[in-house]
Amino acid sequence: MKGVLYSTLKRFIRIGFFCYFREIRMHGIQGVPTDRPVLLLPNHQNALLDALLYAALARGRRPYFLTRSDVFRNPVMRWLFAGLRMMPIYRLRDGRDTLHRNQVVFRRCAALFARGEHILLFPEANHSLVRRVRPLSKGFTRILSESFQTYPRLDIQVLPVGVNYQEADGFPDRVAFYFGTPFSARQYWSAHTEELAIAPLKKRVFDSMTQLTVHIPPEEDSTFWEARLEQEEVDYLDPSGINAFIAGGPVPVPSLRKRAGMACRSWEMVFRLLNAPVWLPWCRIVAKMVPEPEFMSTFRFLFFLLAFPLYYLLLWLVLILLWAPAGATVTVLGLFLHNLAYVKFR
Repeated sequence: MKGVLYSTLKRFIRIGFFCYFREIRMHGIQGVPTDRPVLLLPNHQNALLDALLYAALARGRRPYFLTRSDVFRNPVMRWLFAGLRMMPIYRLRDGRDTLHRNQVVFRRCAALFARGEHILLFPEANHSLVRRVRPLSKGFTRILSESFQTYPRLDIQVLPVGVNYQEADGFPDRVAFYFGTPFSARQYWSAHTEELAIAPLKKRVFDSMTQLTVHIPPEEDSTFWEARLEQEEVDYLDPSGINAFIAGGPVPVPSLRKRAGMACRSWEMVFRLLNAPVWLPWCRIVAKMVPEPEFMSTFRFLFFLLAFPLYYLLLWLVLILLWAPAGATVTVLGLFLHNLAYVKFR
């Protein structure tokens, strides 16, 4: 039953992403091992959208995810996340008395690795729209230690990942995942002392992540650089070119930015007018409920994922009462194609 729920949600969300994003790239996803346990470690910018994207587009094995526990409080979201193999991870801000629950989660992760499963964890332990890889927490190293202590023969592959958005809180947006080179975590484990070489392992992961995503070094002023990059209209889906530019290299190739001008503003107005039953509740009600800027795209995507199919259905039913079924179908299909063209070409 859970497998059917997972497959159904994955297809539904994947279609939603196709209609929501202008472009999605998955560079190197074919290099994700399918015959061994894998710990995927991406940077974290865009709240739940980072995990949902990989859940919808992952190949081979169906991954599990460790996600901040507070998002499981809503029963609807808890049902959705459980169907997508997401597990809660508890942080100090959730209450000191909740931290002991992580040990149960770590043991479950070890058991999943023993079955050859894939787990995705955000090692920064928080999210931010600032284009910088933040210091890594010890959470993923604790999971690896627990796994090797319980299953000494495991060969867990560690895979750094870079997630890059053109405009993380905007719509429509573009996104690119860059998958690094997997390596065995066993080389950092001492069977004699039963200890993990945490510092060199974290450094290797951190260094790899800073090459796979846009990384403004901590000694640099992020506000200055983000303004400079916006001025140059860079393609944020090209992290290597931007990182080289920050380091003193040539200006990166401009991106496919949102087009300006009267025609584009008119198209945006037409889009909002034609979709007013969805757009107005989003702007007037739902958007104002978003707790943090990092959650803006997540809330927008989930709202659109539910609201637009309902809007198309209700519009079709109303038009059937006024016209013939064929006319109603053509009208709703035309609106859908218009909205898709807006996302892909606006």
